[in-house]
Amino acid sequence: MLARHIIVDELLHEIKEILIDDERPRLEITFLKGFKVHIRYNDFGEYSYQLTFSQKEVDRIRYDNFDMKWPVSTQPNHLHPKGDIKAIDSPMTGNPQHDIPLLIQNDIKPIIE
Repeated sequence: MLARHIIVDELLHEIKEILIDDERPRLEITFLKGFKVHIRYNDFGEYSYQLTFSQKEVDRIRYDNFDMKWPVSTQPNHLHPKGDIKAIDSPMTGNPQHDIPLLIQNDIKPIIE
């Protein structure tokens, strides 16, 4: 809910639809520009933030900490850049107060502006 609040406060005029799935728990936001943002936190301290641009396999940007297999200095936090399956260092921590403003500034705003 905190992630939703931060995004809606800053980008309400750019949002087409907001869905909250309490079972998984997941937040899905569809923007007027056609891309979606999926935000997920679980009870194990894991998170993911994904911007999806199409149904193509790697047509997305994904931040997460679901696994330790990626050789990055920010482990377990890592970023899968758009168009690539590899992972690179990530500025994200799993804390929505820290991460969501970064997601907005670095990833969402450049697309909608």
